[in-house]
Amino acid sequence: MRVASLTGLRGVAAVSVLLYHIPHQPAFAGFAIPLFSRAYLAVDLFFILSGFVISYGYHDRVLNHLGASSYIDFLINRMARVWPLHLIVTLVFGLRILLNISGSQSIDLTPANIFANLFMVQSWGWGTQPIAGNSWSVSTEVAAYLIYPLIAIIAFSRWAWAQAALCVGLLVLVASSGMGSSGPLDVNDSDSVLTLLRCLAGFSLGVLTFRVAEKPWCKALIDRPSGFALVCGLIALALLLPRADVLVVCLMPALVLSCYYDGPAARSVMANPLSFHLGLISYSIYLWHPLVRDVAARTMNVAQRHGIIGFDWLFLGGMVAATWLICWVSYLLIEVRGHRLIKWLQRGRPERPRPIEAAAP
Repeated sequence: MRVASLTGLRGVAAVSVLLYHIPHQPAFAGFAIPLFSRAYLAVDLFFILSGFVISYGYHDRVLNHLGASSYIDFLINRMARVWPLHLIVTLVFGLRILLNISGSQSIDLTPANIFANLFMVQSWGWGTQPIAGNSWSVSTEVAAYLIYPLIAIIAFSRWAWAQAALCVGLLVLVASSGMGSSGPLDVNDSDSVLTLLRCLAGFSLGVLTFRVAEKPWCKALIDRPSGFALVCGLIALALLLPRADVLVVCLMPALVLSCYYDGPAARSVMANPLSFHLGLISYSIYLWHPLVRDVAARTMNVAQRHGIIGFDWLFLGGMVAATWLICWVSYLLIEVRGHRLIKWLQRGRPERPRPIEAAAP
């Protein structure tokens, strides 16, 4: 069962990351939007959403029927969801590096890097680099999948409070490391274990959020007509505070809960057709948009060298349109079909085609 508002929330987060990354390409530096200057925190929202949604779908099977069979089935399901697109994007980005399409060569295609990326372990802190830059977060989530039973067992035990305190402590540790690129929590270095800890903290917060979702006190606090607007307002205020990344992330579970309760306000913003559609293709948006942006920027630079100037907005609009089209096709042909193929290989019989839940980057 899919909660439409949660799917839409993922779509809004993916578009926020896209808008945050656009001005990182020098050709589009003039299109920076101050509202999205800290949208790197949307990645932390992805981590929390993943922990919540995975618990929503799997906690009973993994916890109450814990065993080798249920654990392996869980891992296969998760890899069927994230690996096909990650593989294709990695191969395309690798070809981009070989052909120097972006005009720069920033990553060495060493055997270690290739091996780590194919097996999605490139950002676990041992120095290998993500070939597709944004795939660092997907790699760290794979680590969270591997230890999900342990995370969930603690989250649903009397030690949940200690786990919550540890999560906040890890976020503070990451934020105070001084390694953030655009802000305290914007840590994604491939040679630091802090990148992995950032993911595990957010993912665990998502699992803990699911634990309290049906508690009467939690529903009374958030599941009210003004709940969604109040939570959004608090997050907006926190974003105005300098270096308050940890506070923003600690408010995100309330946003997830307000969408999970699916009230009228949350539905109007997050479950409308546009937000829901963007949620379906959010994984593709997250992984493909840096390549589309860079190709559009290089195309614009070539056009400007030939005297075609004053059309920067047109190139930007074309980039956004191309990103949407590529990601919609990617969702249908790679994500859905790749998931079905792996499940067919597992079960030995074809599966009826159906939309799949948007994965977290």
